[in-house]
Amino acid sequence: MLTVNELLELCEEQKAKGNGNKKIYISRDDEGNGYHGLYFGFTDTEKDIEVLNDFCEDIEKPYNDKVILG
Repeated sequence: MLTVNELLELCEEQKAKGNGNKKIYISRDDEGNGYHGLYFGFTDTEKDIEVLNDFCEDIEKPYNDKVILG
């Protein structure tokens, strides 16, 4: 998985290439079998991540070293 720092570096590279205003699509799964638009920013509180975990794939505890994007 990417870290926030790694994602920032990748975003900075894309911005430098002139892609700063392009829309972002993300993979539907870990194999790239489909894509959808990125609609939301980061969720970073442990309480919110625990609640969101009820609606998505299991996010491993502890939550304090994770954020959700999307």
